[in-house]
Amino acid sequence: MDQVATVIAKGFGYLEGARWHGGALYFSDIKSRRVVRMQADGSHGAVCSLASRPSGLGWTGDGDLLVVGMEDETLNRFDAQGTLLSRIDLSAHLIHANDMAVDRQGRAYISHFGYHLFNNAPPTATHIVMVDSDGRIARFGDGLLFPNGMAISADERTLVVAESFGRRLTAFDRAADGSLSRQRVFAQFDNVAHNNLDGICFDRDGAIWAGAPFAGEFWRIVEGGEITDRIKPAPGSGSFCVAGALGGDDGKTLFLLVSDTTAKRIANDFDSTATVQSVRVAVPRV
Repeated sequence: MDQVATVIAKGFGYLEGARWHGGALYFSDIKSRRVVRMQADGSHGAVCSLASRPSGLGWTGDGDLLVVGMEDETLNRFDAQGTLLSRIDLSAHLIHANDMAVDRQGRAYISHFGYHLFNNAPPTATHIVMVDSDGRIARFGDGLLFPNGMAISADERTLVVAESFGRRLTAFDRAADGSLSRQRVFAQFDNVAHNNLDGICFDRDGAIWAGAPFAGEFWRIVEGGEITDRIKPAPGSGSFCVAGALGGDDGKTLFLLVSDTTAKRIANDFDSTATVQSVRVAVPRV
Protein backbone atom coordinates (compact mmCIF):
# COMPACT_ATOMS: atom_id res chain seq x y z
CA MET A 1 0.00 0.00 0.00
CA ASP A 2 1.30 3.46 -0.91
CA GLN A 3 0.64 6.45 1.34
CA VAL A 4 1.77 10.06 1.75
CA ALA A 5 2.86 11.37 5.15
CA THR A 6 1.83 14.62 6.86
CA VAL A 7 4.23 17.15 8.42
CA ILE A 8 3.67 17.57 12.16
CA ALA A 9 6.76 19.64 13.07
CA LYS A 10 9.46 21.54 11.20
CA GLY A 11 12.43 23.83 11.75
CA PHE A 12 15.09 21.19 12.38
CA GLY A 13 18.51 20.50 10.88
CA TYR A 14 19.46 16.89 10.08
CA LEU A 15 17.54 14.29 12.08
CA GLU A 16 18.48 10.74 13.10
CA GLY A 17 17.79 8.08 15.73
CA ALA A 18 13.97 8.05 15.89
CA ARG A 19 12.76 6.21 18.99
CA TRP A 20 9.38 6.03 20.79
CA HIS A 21 9.81 5.87 24.57
CA GLY A 22 7.64 6.70 27.55
CA GLY A 23 4.79 8.08 25.46
CA ALA A 24 6.90 10.41 23.31
CA LEU A 25 9.09 10.47 20.22
CA TYR A 26 12.80 11.10 20.69
CA PHE A 27 15.32 11.93 17.97
CA SER A 28 18.71 13.54 17.47
CA ASP A 29 19.13 16.78 15.56
CA ILE A 30 22.70 16.21 14.44
CA LYS A 31 23.12 19.67 12.98
CA SER A 32 22.01 21.54 16.13
CA ARG A 33 23.73 18.99 18.42
CA ARG A 34 20.69 18.28 20.60
CA VAL A 35 18.32 15.46 21.47
CA VAL A 36 14.62 16.35 21.13
CA ARG A 37 11.53 14.92 22.84
CA MET A 38 8.28 15.38 20.90
CA GLN A 39 4.64 14.71 21.76
CA ALA A 40 2.36 13.12 19.18
CA ASP A 41 0.85 16.54 18.37
CA GLY A 42 4.27 17.95 17.36
CA SER A 43 5.03 19.98 20.49
CA HIS A 44 8.65 19.46 21.46
CA GLY A 45 11.66 20.57 23.45
CA ALA A 46 15.34 19.77 23.87
CA VAL A 47 16.29 16.99 26.29
CA CYS A 48 20.06 17.43 26.24
CA SER A 49 22.85 18.70 24.03
CA LEU A 50 26.05 17.03 22.90
CA ALA A 51 29.04 18.83 21.42
CA SER A 52 30.07 15.71 19.51
CA ARG A 53 26.91 15.52 17.37
CA PRO A 54 24.33 13.07 18.76
CA SER A 55 22.95 10.22 16.70
CA GLY A 56 21.70 6.83 17.97
CA LEU A 57 19.48 6.78 21.08
CA GLY A 58 18.35 4.25 23.70
CA TRP A 59 17.71 3.79 27.41
CA THR A 60 19.31 1.87 30.26
CA GLY A 61 17.34 -0.58 32.37
CA ASP A 62 16.78 2.15 34.98
CA GLY A 63 15.65 4.78 32.49
CA ASP A 64 18.75 6.88 31.79
CA LEU A 65 19.13 8.12 28.21
CA LEU A 66 22.00 6.74 26.12
CA VAL A 67 23.28 8.88 23.24
CA VAL A 68 25.93 8.09 20.64
CA GLY A 69 28.52 10.84 20.15
CA MET A 70 29.48 10.66 16.49
CA GLU A 71 32.60 12.81 16.29
CA ASP A 72 34.39 11.72 19.46
CA GLU A 73 33.14 8.10 19.16
CA THR A 74 31.54 7.90 22.60
CA LEU A 75 28.53 6.45 24.39
CA ASN A 76 27.02 9.10 26.68
CA ARG A 77 24.58 8.57 29.56
CA PHE A 78 22.18 11.32 30.70
CA ASP A 79 19.70 11.46 33.55
CA ALA A 80 16.11 12.70 33.24
CA GLN A 81 17.24 16.32 33.78
CA GLY A 82 19.70 16.13 30.85
CA THR A 83 22.78 15.97 33.07
CA LEU A 84 25.68 13.96 31.69
CA LEU A 85 26.40 11.03 34.05
CA SER A 86 29.09 9.13 32.19
CA ARG A 87 30.92 8.83 28.89
CA ILE A 88 32.55 5.71 27.42
CA ASP A 89 35.31 6.18 24.84
CA LEU A 90 34.82 3.74 21.94
CA SER A 91 37.48 5.13 19.62
CA ALA A 92 39.58 1.94 19.90
CA HIS A 93 36.63 -0.12 18.64
CA LEU A 94 35.00 1.87 15.85
CA ILE A 95 35.38 4.70 13.31
CA HIS A 96 32.75 7.47 13.31
CA ALA A 97 29.98 6.15 15.58
CA ASN A 98 26.49 6.23 14.12
CA ASP A 99 23.21 4.55 15.10
CA MET A 100 22.26 2.35 18.05
CA ALA A 101 19.78 -0.21 19.38
CA VAL A 102 19.45 -0.92 23.10
CA ASP A 103 17.80 -3.99 24.69
CA ARG A 104 15.71 -4.10 27.87
CA GLN A 105 18.79 -4.79 29.99
CA GLY A 106 20.54 -1.67 28.70
CA ARG A 107 22.99 -3.41 26.33
CA ALA A 108 23.86 -0.99 23.55
CA TYR A 109 24.63 -2.14 20.01
CA ILE A 110 26.37 0.62 18.07
CA SER A 111 26.97 0.89 14.34
CA HIS A 112 29.69 2.96 12.74
CA PHE A 113 30.92 4.06 9.33
CA GLY A 114 33.96 1.79 9.55
CA TYR A 115 36.09 4.27 7.62
CA HIS A 116 36.53 8.02 7.24
CA LEU A 117 33.70 8.67 4.78
CA PHE A 118 33.91 12.47 4.88
CA ASN A 119 37.67 12.33 4.16
CA ASN A 120 37.01 10.37 0.94
CA ALA A 121 38.57 7.17 2.27
CA PRO A 122 37.62 3.95 0.43
CA PRO A 123 34.76 1.91 1.96
CA THR A 124 35.91 -0.72 4.45
CA ALA A 125 33.95 -3.71 5.77
CA THR A 126 33.46 -3.64 9.52
CA HIS A 127 31.49 -4.89 12.57
CA ILE A 128 28.98 -3.93 15.29
CA VAL A 129 30.13 -2.87 18.77
CA MET A 130 28.21 -3.96 21.88
CA VAL A 131 28.57 -2.12 25.18
CA ASP A 132 27.12 -4.25 27.98
CA SER A 133 25.37 -2.69 30.96
CA ASP A 134 28.49 -3.38 33.05
CA GLY A 135 30.72 -1.53 30.57
CA ARG A 136 32.12 -4.63 28.85
CA ILE A 137 32.78 -4.02 25.14
CA ALA A 138 32.58 -6.70 22.44
CA ARG A 139 32.54 -6.80 18.64
CA PHE A 140 30.16 -8.86 16.50
CA GLY A 141 29.58 -9.38 12.81
CA ASP A 142 31.92 -9.62 9.88
CA GLY A 143 32.14 -7.88 6.52
CA LEU A 144 29.40 -5.31 7.22
CA LEU A 145 29.35 -2.49 4.67
CA PHE A 146 28.43 0.76 6.44
CA PRO A 147 26.24 -0.74 9.19
CA ASN A 148 23.62 1.88 9.96
CA GLY A 149 20.16 1.63 11.54
CA MET A 150 19.49 -1.28 13.91
CA ALA A 151 16.45 -2.82 15.58
CA ILE A 152 15.75 -5.62 18.05
CA SER A 153 12.75 -7.95 17.67
CA ALA A 154 9.91 -8.20 20.18
CA ASP A 155 11.28 -11.39 21.76
CA GLU A 156 14.80 -9.87 21.73
CA ARG A 157 16.15 -12.97 20.00
CA THR A 158 17.00 -11.20 16.75
CA LEU A 159 18.91 -8.04 15.86
CA VAL A 160 18.71 -6.59 12.36
CA VAL A 161 21.11 -4.02 10.93
CA ALA A 162 20.78 -2.02 7.72
CA GLU A 163 23.97 -2.22 5.67
CA SER A 164 23.67 1.01 3.71
CA PHE A 165 26.39 0.18 1.19
CA GLY A 166 25.69 -3.57 1.26
CA ARG A 167 22.17 -2.93 -0.09
CA ARG A 168 20.68 -5.31 2.47
CA LEU A 169 19.25 -5.94 5.89
CA THR A 170 21.37 -8.39 7.89
CA ALA A 171 20.05 -10.39 10.85
CA PHE A 172 21.78 -11.96 13.86
CA ASP A 173 20.58 -14.32 16.57
CA ARG A 174 20.87 -12.84 20.09
CA ALA A 175 21.79 -14.99 23.08
CA ALA A 176 20.73 -14.35 26.68
CA ASP A 177 24.08 -12.66 27.36
CA GLY A 178 23.58 -10.28 24.41
CA SER A 179 26.10 -11.95 22.12
CA LEU A 180 25.31 -12.13 18.39
CA SER A 181 25.67 -15.14 16.11
CA ARG A 182 24.36 -16.73 12.89
CA GLN A 183 24.86 -13.69 10.68
CA ARG A 184 22.52 -13.97 7.68
CA VAL A 185 20.68 -11.93 5.06
CA PHE A 186 17.20 -10.75 6.09
CA ALA A 187 16.58 -8.96 2.77
CA GLN A 188 18.82 -8.14 -0.21
CA PHE A 189 18.10 -5.33 -2.66
CA ASP A 190 20.63 -5.68 -5.49
CA ASN A 191 17.86 -5.43 -8.10
CA VAL A 192 15.98 -2.52 -6.52
CA ALA A 193 16.75 1.07 -7.55
CA HIS A 194 18.06 3.50 -4.91
CA ASN A 195 18.54 0.65 -2.47
CA ASN A 196 20.64 2.20 0.31
CA LEU A 197 18.78 1.85 3.61
CA ASP A 198 19.18 3.97 6.75
CA GLY A 199 17.17 3.92 10.00
CA ILE A 200 14.92 0.94 10.78
CA CYS A 201 12.34 -0.33 13.28
CA PHE A 202 10.39 -3.57 13.76
CA ASP A 203 6.61 -3.82 13.79
CA ARG A 204 4.71 -6.42 15.80
CA ASP A 205 4.53 -8.86 12.87
CA GLY A 206 8.30 -8.93 12.50
CA ALA A 207 8.48 -6.72 9.43
CA ILE A 208 10.97 -3.86 9.19
CA TRP A 209 10.20 -0.22 8.39
CA ALA A 210 13.27 1.32 6.74
CA GLY A 211 14.20 4.74 5.45
CA ALA A 212 15.34 4.62 1.83
CA PRO A 213 16.83 8.12 1.48
CA PHE A 214 17.81 8.02 -2.19
CA ALA A 215 14.48 6.46 -3.18
CA GLY A 216 12.65 9.21 -1.31
CA GLU A 217 10.48 6.64 0.46
CA PHE A 218 9.99 4.58 3.59
CA TRP A 219 9.58 0.85 2.97
CA ARG A 220 7.93 -1.92 4.98
CA ILE A 221 10.00 -5.02 4.34
CA VAL A 222 9.25 -8.62 5.28
CA GLU A 223 11.97 -11.23 5.64
CA GLY A 224 13.03 -12.36 2.20
CA GLY A 225 12.87 -8.85 0.74
CA GLU A 226 9.27 -8.17 -0.29
CA ILE A 227 8.33 -4.49 0.07
CA THR A 228 4.70 -4.55 1.22
CA ASP A 229 4.18 -0.80 1.76
CA ARG A 230 5.78 2.43 0.57
CA ILE A 231 5.34 5.85 2.14
CA LYS A 232 6.34 9.10 0.49
CA PRO A 233 7.02 12.30 2.45
CA ALA A 234 4.69 15.27 2.26
CA PRO A 235 5.09 17.21 -1.01
CA GLY A 236 7.63 20.03 -0.81
CA SER A 237 9.13 18.81 2.47
CA GLY A 238 12.27 17.20 1.07
CA SER A 239 12.81 13.61 0.04
CA PHE A 240 15.79 12.33 2.07
CA CYS A 241 13.95 9.70 4.13
CA VAL A 242 16.19 8.89 7.07
CA ALA A 243 14.48 6.99 9.89
CA GLY A 244 11.13 6.15 11.44
CA ALA A 245 9.63 4.93 14.71
CA LEU A 246 6.24 3.41 15.47
CA GLY A 247 4.41 4.98 18.40
CA GLY A 248 1.32 6.84 19.50
CA ASP A 249 -1.37 5.61 21.88
CA ASP A 250 -2.05 2.43 19.88
CA GLY A 251 1.41 2.02 18.37
CA LYS A 252 0.08 2.50 14.84
CA THR A 253 1.47 5.96 14.11
CA LEU A 254 4.68 5.83 12.12
CA PHE A 255 6.77 8.94 12.85
CA LEU A 256 9.18 9.80 10.06
CA LEU A 257 12.36 11.89 9.98
CA VAL A 258 12.70 13.58 6.59
CA SER A 259 15.47 15.94 5.50
CA ASP A 260 15.67 18.36 2.61
CA THR A 261 19.27 17.71 1.62
CA THR A 262 21.60 15.64 -0.56
CA ALA A 263 24.54 13.33 0.16
CA LYS A 264 26.91 16.10 -0.92
CA ARG A 265 25.29 18.61 1.44
CA ILE A 266 25.40 16.14 4.35
CA ALA A 267 29.15 15.86 3.86
CA ASN A 268 29.30 19.66 4.15
CA ASP A 269 28.76 19.83 7.92
CA PHE A 270 25.27 18.25 7.74
CA ASP A 271 23.84 21.06 5.65
CA SER A 272 20.12 20.31 5.82
CA THR A 273 16.66 21.32 6.95
CA ALA A 274 14.26 18.70 8.26
CA THR A 275 10.73 17.89 9.33
CA VAL A 276 9.02 15.26 11.45
CA GLN A 277 6.11 13.63 9.66
CA SER A 278 3.58 10.93 10.47
CA VAL A 279 1.25 8.43 8.84
CA ARG A 280 -1.14 5.79 10.17
CA VAL A 281 -0.28 2.14 9.50
CA ALA A 282 -2.03 -1.20 10.03
CA VAL A 283 0.47 -3.10 12.19
CA PRO A 284 1.51 -1.58 15.55
CA ARG A 285 4.90 -1.24 17.17
CA VAL A 286 6.74 -3.94 19.08
